[in-house]
Amino acid sequence: MAEIAKIHRGALAKAAAYVPASGGDLRALIAAKREGYLRRSDLTSDRLAAVRRQLAMAEAAANPPPFEGIKTWLAKLATLVSNAPAPSGEICAVFAEVCSDIPDGAWTPQTRIAWIRQPDRNGYPVGSRWPAPGELYTHLLPFAEAIRAEVTNLRGILAMAEAPQEQPR
Repeated sequence: MAEIAKIHRGALAKAAAYVPASGGDLRALIAAKREGYLRRSDLTSDRLAAVRRQLAMAEAAANPPPFEGIKTWLAKLATLVSNAPAPSGEICAVFAEVCSDIPDGAWTPQTRIAWIRQPDRNGYPVGSRWPAPGELYTHLLPFAEAIRAEVTNLRGILAMAEAPQEQPR
């Protein structure tokens, strides 16, 4: 309940609800599947239920973001950088076009803070400045790829569990 109260007007609850499978059993299952060590006998009913829950969240996070979500993300970034342009729908439309394949789950407070906390490059304080659309795309792309990879890996785990078992000869 406390988490719901923290969601501000204009924020997207769907993106806020997604948390990557970053630890514990799910991460171990994904790693085992990726490495080729996962066996069907490892997939207990509890683990499969957790995989299904995480997959539902990851698939929602992999959806395209609504324009309003991008606009809100950029508006909040503008308060954190020194040279932000005056907010306009035209500027947001450019970012939305360039970043059109960046999924909803990548437009989070964490990715905004990650932009701000970038180290200086060649003495230039990148994170304290407004990004060019291509810079923002490059920044968000690893977050987008992580979401897509998680969806692919979780689907693979479920496919393994749902495949018919081979009968011993």
